[in-house]
Amino acid sequence: MNSPVRHIKTSLAAKLITAIGLLMVIGGGISWYALISAAKRNLTNSAIQHAASYSELIKKSARYGMLTYHRESLQQTIDGIGSAENVRRARIFNGRGRVFYSSGHEEIGLMVDRGAPACIGCHSDPVKPLMTLKTRDRWTIYRDKDGRRVITVIDPIYNEPSCYTAACHVHPQELKVLGILETDFSLSPVDENIRRQTMEITIYAVVFMGISSMILYFVLRRFVLNPVSILSTAMKNVSEGDLKQKAIITSGDEMRLLADTFNVMTEDLEAAREKMENWTKTLEDEVAKKTKELKNSQGKLIQAEKLASLGRLTADVAHEIRNPLTAIGGFARRLHKISGGGKEKDYAEVVVREVDRLEKVLKDVLTFSRDARCRLQRQSIGEVVIDSLKMHGDLWNEQSIKTDVELKEGLPAILMDREQVRQALENLIANAIDAMPGGGLLSVTAGLEELYNVFYVFVKVSDTGPGIPPEKLSLIFEPFFSTKETGHGTGLGLSITRKIIEEHGGFIKAESTLGKGSAFSLYFPCQSEEESRKVKCWEYMKCGRDKDATIKCPAYPDFGRICWAVAGTFCEGKVQGTFAQKYEDCRKCEFYQRVIKKEI
Repeated sequence: MNSPVRHIKTSLAAKLITAIGLLMVIGGGISWYALISAAKRNLTNSAIQHAASYSELIKKSARYGMLTYHRESLQQTIDGIGSAENVRRARIFNGRGRVFYSSGHEEIGLMVDRGAPACIGCHSDPVKPLMTLKTRDRWTIYRDKDGRRVITVIDPIYNEPSCYTAACHVHPQELKVLGILETDFSLSPVDENIRRQTMEITIYAVVFMGISSMILYFVLRRFVLNPVSILSTAMKNVSEGDLKQKAIITSGDEMRLLADTFNVMTEDLEAAREKMENWTKTLEDEVAKKTKELKNSQGKLIQAEKLASLGRLTADVAHEIRNPLTAIGGFARRLHKISGGGKEKDYAEVVVREVDRLEKVLKDVLTFSRDARCRLQRQSIGEVVIDSLKMHGDLWNEQSIKTDVELKEGLPAILMDREQVRQALENLIANAIDAMPGGGLLSVTAGLEELYNVFYVFVKVSDTGPGIPPEKLSLIFEPFFSTKETGHGTGLGLSITRKIIEEHGGFIKAESTLGKGSAFSLYFPCQSEEESRKVKCWEYMKCGRDKDATIKCPAYPDFGRICWAVAGTFCEGKVQGTFAQKYEDCRKCEFYQRVIKKEI
């Protein structure tokens, strides 16, 4: 069990209460003593003034008797005065100390005791009373044998002209003092009043200190102890792990400021803990995200390798087949010419037709397998669209297909190989026509769209055919995959189209809805001539690509300012290598940030 002393040392409330209690006691004691002293002093002074006034009244009352030397009348006056309430004694004695008149008849004619308290209080040297009479304070207070206080007032009777010229008794003019009037007053009423006032003041002081202590205690409890208790409880809960704990203090003083600071601290701690707790989850998400990106890149790399291997294989096969096929085609056409008719001519015609179909397949295979040699020049996409549409005008008229062509005016010129882009568009238009054998609507739209802070010129070819099933939509760009009937097409048209657009730094997007049709969009990255003349990425990054031809980067030398869309993070085409992806996210690249802020 804790001792009271230890409790005071460890408790803020006990310390405050003890300190305030001591201050109250000390301050109250000082105030009590000052009030009692002042009251005692004031009452005593009032008694002294009353006694002095009364003594003066006695002297004036006895003056006539002394002038006429009427001893009996003078003694009666002294007796009357001595019988008054609180007057202990009144007497008159001469300068030598002999008592002439006194309210106590037994001491008349006797000599005054020079060692009495009254004499000592009025004379500094009782042996020489006339020479050592005090002229300022002619009174003294002493206690009698019963312990009661008595005040003695000494009033000299001076030798006035009326005294030393009176006919009844003549005093020498050089005599200054004829006698002394001594009056003793009891201070018992004054002392009783002092005791009563002392008791009242003491009671008032105790009551005042008690009420003040209670008020101070409630104020201390309301504005200090309770807030401290709230803060202490909140801190304990925080130390146990409850960082959502709040200290609610509604006062507008420093305690409220302390509570607000504590709440801000707990919020910061909670935010920090949540941030740390989320790091694990975020780290797992980031790992999953990076894993997905790696798998996606790996898939693209595998697909690119597969396509490269397939391209090499098909190129070899195509070369091996092309020579004998050319010979067969030549002999079949000659045989067709020299045939006289009948079945021989029909057979020869079939061979020629099939040879032509095989040659077309071989042409597509070789186009797909060989590396594209793009000669990029800044040209208008609208002209290429119009040329591509003209090639199929008769075909869509035969199939009752309507066309809707919308080319936005003012489209910027783009860097492209005209023939390759034309081939890509013709493949898309041909597929759209094949998808609508019974008629429909062929829409071709060219416009401008912004993606990843890069402007793309797009060409969108749409049809109203049967659409492509969702499970096949992801496979349509695979080589030799076709949704057409066997014998119709080689399955390489979309693969070739994608290869062409990716060689231009762009990408192809396919959309399809069953029963409503399909849409294929070619996106070509573009930058104005003014932008192309600005700082190139290789000039800013100082990668050395402009000096070392072995460093491969698809952004060089035409797409330096849009490297993030051609070969960087946002490239939606084929895997272009990791050179332009030196940052995991192009948005962190200083060059990217300065370009989008139009600083360079």
